[in-house]
Amino acid sequence: MLNFFRRRDFVVRLMLGGFLVLICVAMVMFLIPSGGTNDTTTPIYQQTVATVNGVAITGGDFSAELTRVEGGQSVPPSVLPMLGQQVLQTLVERQMLTDEAQTLGFSPSTSDIVTAARQQVPALYPDGKYVGDQQAAQMMAQMQMTLPEFEAQLRQDLMVNRVYSLVTDPVRVSAAAVHRQFEQNNQKAVFTYVLLNPVALLSQVQVTPAALAAYYKRHQDAYNSPERRKIEVLLANEAAIAAQIPISNAAVDRYYQANIATYSHPEEVKVAHILLKYPDTNPTPVEIAATKKRAEAVLKQVQANPKDFAALAKKYSQDDATAANGGELGFIQRNQTVANFEKVAFSLPVGQISGLVQTEYGFHIIKVEAHQAAYVQPESAVHDQIVASLQRDQATDRAQNLINQAATLAQTAPLPQVAQKLGLQYFATTPLSRTDPVTGIGVNPDFANAVFSTNAGGVTPPVQVAQGFALAKVDTVVPPGPQPLAAVQDAVTTDFKQAQAQKLALSQAAALQKAASRVGLKAAAAAMHLAVKTSPALTRGGSLPDVGAISDIAATLFALKPGAVAPVTAAGGNQLVYQLVALQQPTEAEFAAQEASIEQTLLTNKRNQIFTAYTDALMQQLQKSGKINIDQAAYQRILGAAAPAGEPSAPPPQPLGLG
Repeated sequence: MLNFFRRRDFVVRLMLGGFLVLICVAMVMFLIPSGGTNDTTTPIYQQTVATVNGVAITGGDFSAELTRVEGGQSVPPSVLPMLGQQVLQTLVERQMLTDEAQTLGFSPSTSDIVTAARQQVPALYPDGKYVGDQQAAQMMAQMQMTLPEFEAQLRQDLMVNRVYSLVTDPVRVSAAAVHRQFEQNNQKAVFTYVLLNPVALLSQVQVTPAALAAYYKRHQDAYNSPERRKIEVLLANEAAIAAQIPISNAAVDRYYQANIATYSHPEEVKVAHILLKYPDTNPTPVEIAATKKRAEAVLKQVQANPKDFAALAKKYSQDDATAANGGELGFIQRNQTVANFEKVAFSLPVGQISGLVQTEYGFHIIKVEAHQAAYVQPESAVHDQIVASLQRDQATDRAQNLINQAATLAQTAPLPQVAQKLGLQYFATTPLSRTDPVTGIGVNPDFANAVFSTNAGGVTPPVQVAQGFALAKVDTVVPPGPQPLAAVQDAVTTDFKQAQAQKLALSQAAALQKAASRVGLKAAAAAMHLAVKTSPALTRGGSLPDVGAISDIAATLFALKPGAVAPVTAAGGNQLVYQLVALQQPTEAEFAAQEASIEQTLLTNKRNQIFTAYTDALMQQLQKSGKINIDQAAYQRILGAAAPAGEPSAPPPQPLGLG
């Protein structure tokens, strides 16, 4: 909601981080096992994961960066290894490029770092003055960083950017390349087309017993019954366990006091706005004056008809994220918007409309719709919520302890007895396939994998499921095997008809294309009683409701001469036959309007390609010379730890000279 005029500091930082990650993804991963020198008794956060030119990247560095990348989101276990590799390579690459900057003789000064801090996080310098280390540390905590880490990040960013500039500043794009790209972007095609949908041809497919039997014989493996297993299940249901856990009022009070910040709500205002944007991110005085004049004209209409604020926002506001919703931003808190906007929004009385408010984006007209003072929810209001939270926390530990006990007892005792002794839920199933839902658990791939990797008579390890923790004893294994046609006739019939309809659609499309090449698509389609449609003028990035994006056919389409018929093309499960009607060329006036933007895009892409190649070569050189080393064992230990044991709390703020 605030994404248009949110502070650019966070955007700049995220763009740089995203750029580095893209480089990482593009490169071949380098996690090759190498001899580790870490003592496994050393706390994980102190262990060395990698060295770059002799500089250590520690478990603490890796864990902190991984936490920032996760952004408070829960990462699926299947994704974590890939994410961890990307994070580690990002750290290695940053250090590598930092070293390269030093080799090239660049080291940012304190003044450079302060300037970067002012640009990236202007909120650190309201009214041009540094907020102080204490408040800065709080702001950095929201970005999951400490002040020293922030300074180190700024230093590395400056050094990486310097290498980027040295490598890419000489890169240029030719005027001819810009014009070619302009033509590709803006050239439009009009074409007629016929879609042959196999679904519409299903009724034309003739199904005979002989044809069905022949199809079944050719595809018999597809109709084999899967392996199935009959199991007994023990479930430590966290919800049922939690309901039995008593929580005292004293425990609730302790939790409330320890987490008072959770129940503290900052001051908020609900606002709507109209934004008249500058035409450029670095507007000239003339452009600022012109924008202000437009904004003043809109302000007069708002002042004359304040009840029409939403309608005027829809008509005039250039904030794409909010204009369609009448300029509504919803509730905002301090430090979420640029300084001038925030100052006015939090000072206006409810119902009032501001004059023109100038920011780096243009001129805003702000309406305050509600003002909520800061407050703290009383303990009584959140008592039940805290009780439930404490019960859940304890229930998880109890459930895990119970299922671990059950795993031991299940080796020698029947599962119903174990369930009765420990108060667990017990289920027995009919034979189930890997994808069938399990009573009490549902469909859970991790649980299914455990069941189908355990031999008959064996007990699975405990598995965490949505309901808590579970294990299973495999009673019977029913191997996969063929099924007679009679048992799967409906499925075979459906598949046969679909396959025949596809062939029929392709056959008709081929016949239509051949005829269209002689007499034109409209005449050929009329002879076959098929409907012909005509597209609007589309660029290579255009789309049609029934065809979808035309990007897959664009190269062929735009290479045709008017009147030519293209080869048959598959389009979203359909068969497409099309004929080019006309190509529309863009005008030089359009080129003049787009030239600068296209040139900048091409230049940025080309520079990024050059820098990626440079980084690849540098990485390979350092790997070959043994100056980049990865301790695979340490990496795996740290990646496998949800939170490194013994990791120290964040150090207190240290003066950084940012003021």
